Amino acid sequence: MIKLAKYQGTCNSNTRGLNVVYDIYEREINKDNPKRIITYKTMLYNDKVQEEFNNLGIEEVADINLITKEDIVIISPRGISKEDMLYLKNNDIEFYDTTCPKLKKIYDLIYQKYLDNYNIIVIGDKNSEIVMNMASYTDNNCDIINSILDIENLNKAYNKIFITADISIDKEVYTNLVNTIKNRYSTLLVEECNSSCNEFIKLLDSAQNIAKSCDIIFIIGNIESKSTKEVYEQLYSHKEVYIFSDINKIWRFVFENDFKKDVNIALIGGLSTPIKELYNYKYLLSFLFFYKEKYLELKNNQELINNSLINDLDNNYVKKVLNDFIDLNQDGKYIRGALIALGYLIASENKDNKYLNLAYAYEMFQTSILIHDDIIDNARIRRGKETIPRRICHKYLDKKKDKSYQNDVIKLANSLGICAGDLGFYHSLKLINNYYQEYPNYHQIVSLFTKIVISTIKGEVIDVYLPFMGKYNYASLNKEDIIDIYHLKTSWYTIIGPLSLGYALGNKSISKDLENILNKIGLTFQIKDDLLGIFSDSNVIGKPNTSDIEEFKQTLLYYYVINTSYKDEFLKIYGKRNINNNDLNNIRDILIKSGSYDYVLNYLDNLYSECLNDIDNLELEEDYKDILKGLLIYINIREK
Repeated sequence: MIKLAKYQGTCNSNTRGLNVVYDIYEREINKDNPKRIITYKTMLYNDKVQEEFNNLGIEEVADINLITKEDIVIISPRGISKEDMLYLKNNDIEFYDTTCPKLKKIYDLIYQKYLDNYNIIVIGDKNSEIVMNMASYTDNNCDIINSILDIENLNKAYNKIFITADISIDKEVYTNLVNTIKNRYSTLLVEECNSSCNEFIKLLDSAQNIAKSCDIIFIIGNIESKSTKEVYEQLYSHKEVYIFSDINKIWRFVFENDFKKDVNIALIGGLSTPIKELYNYKYLLSFLFFYKEKYLELKNNQELINNSLINDLDNNYVKKVLNDFIDLNQDGKYIRGALIALGYLIASENKDNKYLNLAYAYEMFQTSILIHDDIIDNARIRRGKETIPRRICHKYLDKKKDKSYQNDVIKLANSLGICAGDLGFYHSLKLINNYYQEYPNYHQIVSLFTKIVISTIKGEVIDVYLPFMGKYNYASLNKEDIIDIYHLKTSWYTIIGPLSLGYALGNKSISKDLENILNKIGLTFQIKDDLLGIFSDSNVIGKPNTSDIEEFKQTLLYYYVINTSYKDEFLKIYGKRNINNNDLNNIRDILIKSGSYDYVLNYLDNLYSECLNDIDNLELEEDYKDILKGLLIYINIREK
């Protein structure tokens, strides 16, 4: 179970600071000559926020001397030094101060006490940005301490003392150090002002309470300072603690580590962690734990199903083809099989594993359709391995050099690939017949399975036709044809179909509302695939990142760019055979500078937001909603 503390998320000052940034951006972006918007210094210690700023063109500047009158400056909630504030004012620079009100009072108070000839002692890490700002209001003539030992090393002749601290200092640590100083200098006037952030204290108290009932602690966000890290380590010293600042890395972590099935995980954020980000982690983890469980369940039993494909009486040639099929069939991601399991568990009151053989049948169908797809696309690599036609070509092509022989080898390779795919199709139907023929809803399962196959093939027909029609100018491309491919070939085949089969096995049908949402999720899956197909590393995605280019694939990326002034430059490369790295980089550059890449990213983001909102309105248990949202996030961050 994944638990969130009652008090979570970005503090009010950080939220206010972010709102100022976005408000100024909206104001400037609509001007003919917008000013450069910068944050001085890091606005929020959160990688996702920084990435979003970068995408909007909002710059982070760490050197005050790089700021000019042509800029608009937003001061971070941690404030800035006295010298930096004077620089902004003296140079008549437009700035917006989002310094935390409590911190601003502390800075002013330190400065006043310093002018009144108090010796200033600051409790905190000397490298902390806030502590350095505090020191600047004493002209860097203060003592910074972090332990009892630091107090023992104080050798100044003090007159009167004012003590304050970094906002992240633990209240117990603060009290102990202040009392030690007061005892040591009992004859002097010693005043103090505890600057500890109340929101930080509430967050820690809330996090500590939720952690008591959990086995593992996931801390989400950057650890802003050494003192903050020490607080977390002290709080959870008896627990397993992991820190994540990048959601893209967590799925790999889940798959590479073993967790017991009933593990309780506390998700805890920092003051720079937006609540939305915490919930995204919660959704993603809900999906990943479900997916990993089903993945291992399917993977561990796959060999039994694969072995059943070959009969002892089968001819040796048949066995060769089936062995190649089995080799490809055992390395899938099992996403579709897991979605069949999800559909069944949502629809059925029984929480058994009757979905297993239906999932295996579907995975077998997937391998079959991929083999046929590889023949259509003349693909070389699938799932990180040679395709079946390519294996046969490698085995025989070098035996003889005459053209007739070479053509016969290629014919043999493609013919056996077709046979391998066909065998897989009908073995998948055989599995369904063998295990589900006695079910009362058997006909619904077979009918639905047939509908999925037909939809997938219809999508493939359009996908095969469009490149030819476009390449030779037989027809102009329209966006609706591309969306039809996405709907038929991806949404039905990858998302709607598997979940619907699971529902059918549970003797129910999915609602129209759910089908519409699943269709959108399918579209996001394919659009993400299109982006990965060109912009990802071929070693990561398990197939060449030039295949879409060589096959003249008609995608939203293609649709946008051919309607720009970059069309001719783009078409000089797109559709070429044997694309090299230089060609690939040129295509990437054109897609970016033409606006095509941003157009597709925005299209994807809008679909993504729509889906998340639509899932909230479904009549489903919250746990299943979380898994569906997590699936969507997984699609959005996946690397292959």
